[in-house]
Amino acid sequence: MAADIREKIIAEALHEINRRGADFHMDDLARNLRISKRTLYEHFSSKQEIIEKSMLSLIDDIHEQHVALLANTEMTTEEKIINFFNVKTHYISVLSVRKTDEILRKMPEVCAALEERRRMDWALLSQLFEQAQQEDSFKEVDKFLLIHMLHSASDDILEYFDESEHESSFSEYMEKCIRVILYGIKRQEASNE
Repeated sequence: MAADIREKIIAEALHEINRRGADFHMDDLARNLRISKRTLYEHFSSKQEIIEKSMLSLIDDIHEQHVALLANTEMTTEEKIINFFNVKTHYISVLSVRKTDEILRKMPEVCAALEERRRMDWALLSQLFEQAQQEDSFKEVDKFLLIHMLHSASDDILEYFDESEHESSFSEYMEKCIRVILYGIKRQEASNE
């Protein structure tokens, strides 16, 4: 039962984070869950802990989805790569990139906790690129450069949104990046090779 209430608190906290960022009120969180504020503090020592555990639960769920994606035998490696950034989490459909950035700026300790998990996910993407090269699906390329390019693209997403005056989800943005890398920008012409 305690685990159930913790899960409910985490799920609702992610919704509050998505709506209001790190500045959400514990009173609102308790009211949305129809529990007392005291109950929140019986399960978590602070608002900071709720935010940290919520973000970690989200990233852990995404990691589990990535592991399942790699294990999927019905998809090609190319399909797995294209869908890597489009996994669905059990917690929330889309967490605002801006709200996430706001939390990471305000709470660097949360950022540090997320970094190790983030590295694990990038290692899974690297495995997919290795698999594609082993299957001879893709040309031999510098995998570290490829990962670096995607990593840089994910780090610069807010700058892209600001410069292009375009808001899309992280998933949509990263899928576009993957497609540019996989298929390039040059139109394919008939050749006599």
